[in-house]
Amino acid sequence: MSTSKSPKSTRARKTPGGRERCALYLPTEELKFLDEIAAQTDSSRSSVLAKFYYAGKLASQNNQSQN
Repeated sequence: MSTSKSPKSTRARKTPGGRERCALYLPTEELKFLDEIAAQTDSSRSSVLAKFYYAGKLASQNNQSQN
């Protein structure tokens, strides 16, 4: 069975404690920017948002550990 047409990863990693739904309201310009990134990377909006969230969270943790 060929995997050449399979998507990279369609499932999120399991997180301890599970996940909860979250609604996020953004200005139209920011949403258009997210849609552009999603189209370029062949990802969903939620995937792009999650990547930004975790990148910011990691940067915040790094800044706190340096202080």
